[in-house]
Amino acid sequence: MQFGMMIMARGPGGRAPGLTAMAQAAENGGLDMIGINDHVVVPGDINSAYPYSDNGVWPGAAVGECLELVTAASFIAAATNRIRLLTSVMVVPYRPAVLAAKMLATVEVLSGGRLTVGCGAGWMQEEADAMGVPPFSERGKVTDEYIAAFKSLWTEDKPAMSGDYVQFDNVVFEPKPVQKPHPPIWIGGEGGAAIRRTARVGDGWYPSNHNPQHLLDTPERYAKGSARLNEEADKLGRDGGAIHRAYLAFYPVDRKARVGPEGERRIFTGTAEAIRDDIGSFAKEGVETIVFSVGGREINQILDNIAWLTDDVLTNT
Repeated sequence: MQFGMMIMARGPGGRAPGLTAMAQAAENGGLDMIGINDHVVVPGDINSAYPYSDNGVWPGAAVGECLELVTAASFIAAATNRIRLLTSVMVVPYRPAVLAAKMLATVEVLSGGRLTVGCGAGWMQEEADAMGVPPFSERGKVTDEYIAAFKSLWTEDKPAMSGDYVQFDNVVFEPKPVQKPHPPIWIGGEGGAAIRRTARVGDGWYPSNHNPQHLLDTPERYAKGSARLNEEADKLGRDGGAIHRAYLAFYPVDRKARVGPEGERRIFTGTAEAIRDDIGSFAKEGVETIVFSVGGREINQILDNIAWLTDDVLTNT
């Protein structure tokens, strides 16, 4: 089992000292991976429903700041030596495909092959509209085509594509990524579209435990989603068992037990012992990587919770 943690590229994570301190604490604590979230602008009025809250409201709107994902990943790469970098997740349609492929490859090469590319189609139409990207209603098709372009540019001596959204030919794309055939591509999301995309093009499936429309908040529910992924992969002639299983623990790790609507403890919250039991339960269902959210508003709180995660929760796991 591998373990990682999210860094929100805002608040303490939106400035160099805090970002450096969190990244180095994660690495020094023995974590395997740092995930960085992706927003470029924060619209003043957001009517799009946030998939990961019961009321559809995105909590990040109140903060209104964000660092650009790939740039932040390059900063973290320079501040660390071993820990992997995970785009968690990159909203694929936000950046032109060829430019995004180059940006990601640059981070991957300069970090010595430490990048995992988490991909999603996005949920916030207002942000997509502000970015001037292809129509929001076509984001699924755009995501699929952009990922195909990434793979062409990263692996082919003479990359070329003639698609609906991406066209290039007779180009040199060097250097290629260090990892072969390319950096791992994890598909974020819990619903049918994400599972089918994972089966088609993903090296890993990276759902979260709290999408009210597609709950994967118990080992049993997760197992059903994983079985569906195997079925979709089998239709395409792929071995679903070879697709990496990763999991984002949505609720922050901060020693507090979060309570669900029926009084149940939210998964991956509470005491160190309870979280270790959750890890064991999900490991039995095939989860190979768990990325934790770490609680705290101030940098000292966050660093304290990172230490608790690495020194207490993950001891002997």
